[in-house]
Amino acid sequence: MIYLFFAVAASTLILVCFKLFERYKIDSFSAITINYIVGALFGFGYSGRNFTVSLSPFSEWMVMSLITGALLMLGFVMFSISARKAGIALTAISSRMSVIIPVIIGLALIGDKAGPVKIAGIILALIAFYLTLKKDKSLVLKANVILIPVSVFLLMGLNDSAVKITQHYFLPPGSEAAYVNYAASAFAVAFVFGALISIYRLLKQNAKLKPADLLAGIVLGLLNWYSLFYLLKGLELVQVSVFIPLLNISVVILSSLTGYFIFSEKLRAINWVGIAVSVIAIYMIASG
Repeated sequence: MIYLFFAVAASTLILVCFKLFERYKIDSFSAITINYIVGALFGFGYSGRNFTVSLSPFSEWMVMSLITGALLMLGFVMFSISARKAGIALTAISSRMSVIIPVIIGLALIGDKAGPVKIAGIILALIAFYLTLKKDKSLVLKANVILIPVSVFLLMGLNDSAVKITQHYFLPPGSEAAYVNYAASAFAVAFVFGALISIYRLLKQNAKLKPADLLAGIVLGLLNWYSLFYLLKGLELVQVSVFIPLLNISVVILSSLTGYFIFSEKLRAINWVGIAVSVIAIYMIASG
């Protein structure tokens, strides 16, 4: 279970990084862009392939890596905004409960089977999502703020769905190297999208890359890559139906505690109920 511990730690530290960006005046977009080239380099190094081969347009999964890369970039930007604006706990819930979307995609397009436990888990997850986001009536929560974790939920879910479709239709069964190579290529595509937008910001908005942004991007990239790496290593040893729910549940709990005790994020009793229900729902979806 050492791989589970490291995967949970890396995933939670990513949220903490985003929370700290605002405090230390880090340009999150620049850091995210750099993060993806760092992750891509580590991925290509791990798979033992070069850029020319990995990004070959003849790869069956190349189109999916383009789609995945675009979703990664947009999803991570919203993930960053959500951690700062909506808090670590709500962002963790939104990202982890997005498992609902690939589950539904799997049922609709891939022929996955769903028993009563999984169906009940999906319904319970929707209830948990509402309870976690619910605020006191006396507090006025701007619509654009509540939409941020919802966007994280949708984008992360669509990204996981793209990965699921790629794994099912385009990657050889049981090939860790192929999966890592696909993920590294998606990271590289995300970097290209980010770099193009960064060039526009540089020319039109006079944005500048600070040394702190570069350092933040490197740290974020290392955490992002190792989050994936330890997920893969864990799945080598533990069944996916056991490892994934444990990972998601652990990240939700640790992130919620981190937000509450370290960053003083305010959570009402009903929000804690929502977190508890989400833990149950994630386990039911993954194991049902």
